[in-house]
Amino acid sequence: MHRSITRYMRSSWSAFRHPTATQRVLVAVSLVVAVMTVREMVIYPAHYAVTALLSVVQVIAVLLIPVMPYPMGCIGCLAMLIAMLIPDPSGASMLLCTWECLFCIGYRSKHIANLVWPAAVIAIRLWFSLNLRLQPDAYLFLLALFLLCYAGGALLKQRQAIIRSEHDALLRKQAEQRIAFERRCTSAASLIHDSVTNDLVYTILTLDNLMSDTDNSVLRQMLGTVRDRSSQTLNQVREAIRVLDGDESAIAAEEDRNFTSTIREQAREGDRYLASLGFSGATHTDLATECTGIPVGLRRVILGVMRELYTNIAVHASQQGTYDIRMSADGSRCVIDAVNDVGAATLLPDKPTSRHGLNHHRRIIESYGGDFRTNREDGAWMLHIDVPLKPPSPLV
Repeated sequence: MHRSITRYMRSSWSAFRHPTATQRVLVAVSLVVAVMTVREMVIYPAHYAVTALLSVVQVIAVLLIPVMPYPMGCIGCLAMLIAMLIPDPSGASMLLCTWECLFCIGYRSKHIANLVWPAAVIAIRLWFSLNLRLQPDAYLFLLALFLLCYAGGALLKQRQAIIRSEHDALLRKQAEQRIAFERRCTSAASLIHDSVTNDLVYTILTLDNLMSDTDNSVLRQMLGTVRDRSSQTLNQVREAIRVLDGDESAIAAEEDRNFTSTIREQAREGDRYLASLGFSGATHTDLATECTGIPVGLRRVILGVMRELYTNIAVHASQQGTYDIRMSADGSRCVIDAVNDVGAATLLPDKPTSRHGLNHHRRIIESYGGDFRTNREDGAWMLHIDVPLKPPSPLV
């Protein structure tokens, strides 16, 4: 019993410090009802002190209703029931306070037994009207209001229960989706580690052995280039695994990198990569000195688009034609335009294709409010991207 009272007092104090929208409405209604009841007490003073005292008790109960709806509602109704038994024709009518008290009893009612409150109020008021020899028809609507106020509180409680149930169901669904996403990330990290990472390590060791066994300087240089590329890819794969595992240090390290210098380094490396394969063209960058505050996900997708462009040019573009990539960023928006001649044959016919590379980047860029368009015309493939660098949040 003591624990229940303590728990109720704590919840009442919490409601006082952090009122809900319903409690704010109750505060306003209680103030209006209390003022109007006090006004009635002044205009129609009670003949007996006990009648005035019961009116004061009901007004105090109404003022405390926003904090303790059920007990104050019961006290308010009980004060009215006692006052009706006193033969005092003057004093406040106590109707407004009783209506609000019945509403709050219905709002916080947990048992059907609480119907005794509106039934008792209706019975005492009906007995009072009969004593005054009033016509029941004239008093019927007033009596119905007591039951309607109680029913209104009960309906509001039921509606809020439905809303809470829907909200809890949404939270459960989001939690299930989050757990499923974490499982997919863990599974992907495990798959990448067990297959890609191990294969890359084997490739690097094999290249080291080949470099140590050959005397051909040109071949050694080519093998060294492939080895460096494989080592760089291995580091990126390991970083991706840390991100999938939720390693915040990997995300923080990426945030600390200078976006402008990273893009320029990627452009130089991509041009060197394509030049070594016999392609002609260049990447032109017009970047602001400082591009800060860019979300990590957006940084990744921009760099991913750049890498995807160089790979697609190497696989699908014509070596007899040229490519041109232009990227500009002024701190608020990033614009990428690319064009290349489409080759009749591919340099890597047995390359597995997923056809999801640029489409994956398209979805992410559009989720940040960006524009992603591709076009193919007169043997040339074109791309245009325009994305804000500081969006409020992904629109997913």
